[in-house]
Amino acid sequence: MFIIWRGWGILLPLGALVGAMIAMFACALLEQFVPQQIFPAIVALGATLAAFQTVRWLERSDKGRELRDEKTGEMVLLKRGDSIFFIKVRYWAYILAILTVVVFVTCLISLFGSST
Repeated sequence: MFIIWRGWGILLPLGALVGAMIAMFACALLEQFVPQQIFPAIVALGATLAAFQTVRWLERSDKGRELRDEKTGEMVLLKRGDSIFFIKVRYWAYILAILTVVVFVTCLISLFGSST
């Protein structure tokens, strides 16, 4: 399997993995207080929050460089353009958020669904 990234885009899955691991640790601590069917949703939420924080950090660290075009005299701002699988990291955070909502709904359906 190939992982294709540009700039610091590889940090997004690593950040999401760290967030998921922290959420798994929290689930282990809260095991007696929270139904076990909710654990995947908590792990997905941890991964999503960590992904949003990673995106925030990446966007703040990329100030870019201003260059002047010799022919036109126009100032051009060059940025790093972090991406993974040809999708900018900013959009991956929203994709993870949508998947987290789907996981939450699935977990709630399995928790409160009919047992017949």
